[in-house]
Amino acid sequence: MATLCPTCSGNLVGCPTCNSPPKRALNTYSGVKSLRSILYGAKVWEVQGVDLSKWNGSMSFGITKTKCQYAIMRLGYGTEWKDPKADTFYRDAMANDFPVGVYWFCNIGQDCTKHATNFASEISTHRPQLDIVLDAESTTLNPDGTLNWLIECDKKLTSLTGKQAIIYTSKGFWDARVARSSYFSGRLNWVANWTNRDYPSMPIDFPQYGHWQWSADGNLKAAEYGSTGGDPDMDLDRFNGTVAQFNAKYGTHIQPIGEVPPPPGTVPEKVILTTNANIRTDPNPSIENIIGVGTMNKTWYPEAIEKDQYGSEWYKMGKKVYIKKELTRIP
Repeated sequence: MATLCPTCSGNLVGCPTCNSPPKRALNTYSGVKSLRSILYGAKVWEVQGVDLSKWNGSMSFGITKTKCQYAIMRLGYGTEWKDPKADTFYRDAMANDFPVGVYWFCNIGQDCTKHATNFASEISTHRPQLDIVLDAESTTLNPDGTLNWLIECDKKLTSLTGKQAIIYTSKGFWDARVARSSYFSGRLNWVANWTNRDYPSMPIDFPQYGHWQWSADGNLKAAEYGSTGGDPDMDLDRFNGTVAQFNAKYGTHIQPIGEVPPPPGTVPEKVILTTNANIRTDPNPSIENIIGVGTMNKTWYPEAIEKDQYGSEWYKMGKKVYIKKELTRIP
């Protein structure tokens, strides 16, 4: 289990105990906009996000949800150190029905097994709806050593979590500091490229991105996204796909920015199961009334909403056919 640094609690950059990493400061793109952007305006991204760490101070996720639809938050860094805001950010995001991915800042060159083991331990108590990410932007090794370190860390993390990580990196770091390999080429990359263009510069071994960190240092967007008491800037991300594609990939129920969910008690036209769900004869979580199991991703068409004795809502799907509402999403 990762721990807070006993010397600085993760709040001192370059701490002699934990070597807490600085705020991200990658090179921004300073060239002119592409012709398409000048003439037609930048492409519209339906799904936008933020990435968070202790640099963001306090977060009001009710505000954040009005600006974007997801977050990727840092759980820790190095061999064993926990981000001091991980517990609070995760708790508040869950309370606001705000889907999250998680990442771990890698000090490449230090013990890769400890990196993977402590990341996996934090994942077990901060279960993400989205991706798990290895943050590759710092190394003390040569390119071959850096590649081998990342491969070993990735294999260990997969063995512990059963999930395959994606890589956060920039073209500048990856192309210069990591040896060429096809090991990660089949994965969607989380690319860092701060630019006003409508596409990012991709690392040579990643043909396509899944997430794109397109703005960060100097944008002064923190307060606008619900962050106070921390850095004035906000790391902004884009998902390479539509709202429908995001929901299909992650089993979430995000909506286009600005749209609000239907009020409680509203019966949707159809819903999709987010997991295998018990089908019951009445809205009551009793083992005696189970008559079957609905399979994950199956579409159902509710007739009404009823509440059980605890106040939880259930969809009535037909005569004596009920499924708990919290096990579904609106497509």
